[in-house]
Parts: sequence; structure tokens; C-alpha cells
Amino acid sequence: MATLNSLYRLFWVVEVTLYALIRLFFTVSARGWSGKLVASHARQWASTLVRGLDIRISLEGRIPGHGALVVSNHRSYLDIVVILSHMDAAFLAKAELRSWPVFGYAAQKGNTVFVDRSDAQSRSKARQDLADRICQDISVVVFPEGTTFKGPGLLPFKNGIFHMAAERDIPVVPVSITYGNPDAAWVGDDFFVPHFLRIFKTSPLNATLTFGPVLRDRDGNALKQKAYDNIACQLASRETGLPN
Repeated sequence: MATLNSLYRLFWVVEVTLYALIRLFFTVSARGWSGKLVASHARQWASTLVRGLDIRISLEGRIPGHGALVVSNHRSYLDIVVILSHMDAAFLAKAELRSWPVFGYAAQKGNTVFVDRSDAQSRSKARQDLADRICQDISVVVFPEGTTFKGPGLLPFKNGIFHMAAERDIPVVPVSITYGNPDAAWVGDDFFVPHFLRIFKTSPLNATLTFGPVLRDRDGNALKQKAYDNIACQLASRETGLPN
């Protein structure tokens, strides 16, 4: 019965995503395309999923205004929904996401910037695209670990995004995400569908989302270290004794 319930939830997520895409298409047709419009629709989509999947989020800190670079630890695909349900934003994602059924297409229509981390030209273009989003007063979310990590703690951060922020004096906001159930982390060779079915057999799924202070520094390495230290400190205080 629990498996059937989680399977129903998976089909519901696909249905909600398709509906959101159709609604976005008609809205853009009527009002014209804009990054802010797309970001607003993406937030509504994420908020619907959070409620329907019974993800209960404890929010701490101050959500940044528009035009900030938000950097977060990365535990799961759920991180995107958790963050996006609280702010209008675009995301940086791996190029492989483009090929995902339904969700890949939705990401392409939702302001997502794609990057192939093995390609220097792709990394450079992605940084420019992110800067363009921020210039349009749209906040962007980056997972500087470059991949999901179960933890505890953090993987080393990639450099490029912090040097871009330092050069352009872009405000950086560190964010930490933790889940009451550590198995919510999606790592290694685990497949999306089996993982989703396991996690949503029961509910609720508790999550804590903590926004840190606004950081600025003209030194990219120093900016990276400040963000890393802030997130690491938040994780260290939360990743033991979390309730399921």
C-alpha cells in the first residue's frame, strides 16, 4: 500500500509539472516572455509540489531580494523544489538534466542555465548566462559542490562562480539544506524513480532551509571560503539527531 501511495505521488508530480508547463505557455503567449514571469511560475510549481508531497520546511534566516547569487550544499533533486518554493530564482544544472523526460523540458523552459563541467567553454558560457540573469534582477541558485553529497559536511567548492561574483561585485547568499530523513539524499548510482518511491512511502518529509548573511568580497577565493565556512557551520549544527 505504501508503494502504491508513493507511485501515485510520482504520477501526480508529473501531472502537476505538465500542467505548469501548459499554463506557462498560455501565459507567455498572452503577456510575452520575461525571466521574472518564468521564475514566478516556477515558484508556484515548486510550492504546489511541497504541499502535495508533504515536505515540511523550517525556514531560518532572511530570504535574499532579487539579483543575488545563492549558493547551497546539495543533497538531492529535492533541494531545487525546497529552495524554489521560497523564492523566484533560476538554477545552474548539469547538462544531463536536459535529457530527463518531462523535467528536463520543464527545466529548459524555467530559466535554467545548463553546464557541462568537463567543457571549459560550457563553463564560461554558463557563468555569463548566470550573470545575465542577475543583471535582469533574477536571483540564481548554484550548488558549488558540483554534485550531490549525502554528508555529513560538504565537498570542496568549485571556484568559477565565486570569481565571477567577486569580479562583478555580486552579492552572495550561502544556504544550507538538511533533511530529517538522511536517506532523502540522492547520490551515487541510485536511480530517480526507485529513490522517489522509497522516500515518499511515508510522510511528512522534514527539511530545514537556512539562509545566511549577504557576502561580498573582491577576492574570489576569500568569497568562496566565507560561503563554505558559513554553510559548513550550519550543517555541523544540524546533521546530528535530526528527527525523521
